[in-house]
Amino acid sequence: MRIYEIYLDAYFIENSVLDAAMLTLALVIMKRKIVPWRVLLAALWGGLCAVLVLVLQMRYGIFYILMVLATDLLMLFTASGLKAGGLFWGVFYFHALAFVYTKLDTCVERLGVASGVRLAALMAFTCVIMFALWYKERKEKRRIYTVKISENGECLELKALYDTGNSLIEPISRRPVSIVEENEVTRPWLELKPQRYKVIPFRSIGEENGIMEGTTVDELTISLGDRQIVEKDAIVALYKGKLSKDGSFQMILNQGLL
Repeated sequence: MRIYEIYLDAYFIENSVLDAAMLTLALVIMKRKIVPWRVLLAALWGGLCAVLVLVLQMRYGIFYILMVLATDLLMLFTASGLKAGGLFWGVFYFHALAFVYTKLDTCVERLGVASGVRLAALMAFTCVIMFALWYKERKEKRRIYTVKISENGECLELKALYDTGNSLIEPISRRPVSIVEENEVTRPWLELKPQRYKVIPFRSIGEENGIMEGTTVDELTISLGDRQIVEKDAIVALYKGKLSKDGSFQMILNQGLL
């Protein structure tokens, strides 16, 4: 018969660190703002409850399950301030991540390594997932597509950046607005069809209340590999200057178009 010796302080710290990592990852997946002191407070509460379960020698049963769920809900609420629907998904992601880590930890434990190595495995697991999420978000924000704009019987082909931060809308129709560099081809669009002329207010860093001139074009076609998105009577605003320092794109697509 094996007798295990457990140090409550080490058990508390290990569970708190694990909870902090899982909470942070769950918030990142849900794209919620991470407030360090709230995550720390929630993780300490989780570590305290883990010690309480150990001290009281709770057996697996309905009371144990209810206590774990209540603890997880309280941790998620403390860490993020989520409402009922958001808390449900928060607990789901939290347990999914915990399940993956448990499997990883079981594999490491069977190798007979020390607790320090297991903690390092947790840190590596956290870093890998956060890097994957960061890379995915960065890649999505920097997607560049080929776009064709048809206007007055002419077809202009451009490289367009899909920017999730571009939520510019035309104030009257409330339709999405994409931004195009003004040049000798795009400028005449405003003059040939004055009835389509638009005045589009915007806000940006360094310019609280800016105004761009815009117009409605006949057709805007976005090439997405093996398929295309066609937007009839799309609204574009003309930007005086270069949108890209290296010239990799000449247009910024509105997030509402994809």
